[in-house]
Amino acid sequence: MGAYVSNITIDQGTDFSSSFKLDDAGTSVPINLTTFRGFGQLRKHAGSKFGVEFDVFIANPKRGEIIIKLNAIQTSALKEGRYVYDVILISNTDNKVYRVVEGMALVNPGVTDMQSGVIKPSNPPVSIGITPPENPIAGNLWWNSEDGRMYIYYVDEDSAQWVQTNPGNKDNERSN
Repeated sequence: MGAYVSNITIDQGTDFSSSFKLDDAGTSVPINLTTFRGFGQLRKHAGSKFGVEFDVFIANPKRGEIIIKLNAIQTSALKEGRYVYDVILISNTDNKVYRVVEGMALVNPGVTDMQSGVIKPSNPPVSIGITPPENPIAGNLWWNSEDGRMYIYYVDEDSAQWVQTNPGNKDNERSN
């Protein structure tokens, strides 16, 4: 078994997976992996002390198919840049080790950070007009462009209505 060379791209902070089909290079016949187990790692360079271990699954042993995976927590720990990786298979019958996949990995930086402060989009968006939007659902917002007021569609146990979000003093005055 010779090593299959494949470069991969990993997006920081996301789940990653890649699949490989191993075959005899001379005949293109799939390698039967029924008696193997797999391991794989990603490192900044071959001698680096810090590494991330792939989950290696032999997805379809008779067709020589393996899948490597990293979860979002693992990829979040990676700094952007170039890495090296390899995947080895170990025979369950004689413990012989084979390097079957190797290559470079490019880790793309992530921008979305679910923990930091951001301005979130209005969800659902604000409707603007002189009449409320049709078929509203609880939480919809409507800016009445005629009276200059914001309303929210409020649903309780026995009714549903547009309610002004921030009434002014004049709105609270009672007439006798």
